[in-house]
Amino acid sequence: MNTTFSMTETERSRLIARIFSRPVLDDIARRGTAKHVAKRLAGLGVRTAKHDASVADLFDASLAELGQEFRCEYVYKAAIANRIVFGRHSPRTSSMSIELGVAGSIIDVAVFNGTSTAYEVKTEYDSHRRLNTQTPAYLRAFDSVYVVTHPDLARRYASLVDERVGILCLTEKGSLREVRKSVRDISRIETAVVFRMLRRQEYMDAVHKHFGPQPAMPNGRLHQHYEQIFCRLTSPQAHKVLVSTMRARTTDEDSVAFVSSLPQSLRVLAYETPLSRPKRQRLLDALAESI
Repeated sequence: MNTTFSMTETERSRLIARIFSRPVLDDIARRGTAKHVAKRLAGLGVRTAKHDASVADLFDASLAELGQEFRCEYVYKAAIANRIVFGRHSPRTSSMSIELGVAGSIIDVAVFNGTSTAYEVKTEYDSHRRLNTQTPAYLRAFDSVYVVTHPDLARRYASLVDERVGILCLTEKGSLREVRKSVRDISRIETAVVFRMLRRQEYMDAVHKHFGPQPAMPNGRLHQHYEQIFCRLTSPQAHKVLVSTMRARTTDEDSVAFVSSLPQSLRVLAYETPLSRPKRQRLLDALAESI
């Protein structure tokens, strides 16, 4: 393959990958049609072998092609969603958070079921430079932490990160293989870190549940007051609050029904993109359109 063709194929793959973004999903949900996106994908040469294929089928075909030709970050996130949340567990009992802020870092994927697991994606196109700050931050808030990477890089990352951090690799067939098991330990979890991961109503509810009603106060003092009270919780108690709170965000009946109705290729974006009920329905209608 000559260099020019190789660069053209890479750029084409990058253009396909850009389709899998929050703005694109939100745009489809707002318009109630995905014909314009289907036209873009078809123009990039994406094809599906299905007869009477829908837009959803075209998205799945696009992700499958990326999995073979250009394993970008989204391919890894989709594998976590489909293999772990929808495979090993269930969206009814497991919550998935994308790009969640943790102690000054942002975790790529977090899964909350009976416990908490952080997944930091490092593709073959990524640098390892931030790992020395990322994984220590995640160990302060999660029971289990994994780096998910290319098979050829697994051993290298195992040597770079804390030995408590597990290593998963994304195989050529799209499965996740465990190279090193993570060390689970909720006793290392810091309550102050957990507190800052919660929304105002969430940490207020947790404090009321554990310590009873609190006096009314100005908004300017509320955050500090509740943080001081919340930090009286033990590490296991704070972790339990985190898991139950994060699960509650996406395991309600409507959210489960919505994300379960989407093609596998768009599940990650569904967790990442907040959509109203009307927008959700318009998105599903748009994806059902024939191409």
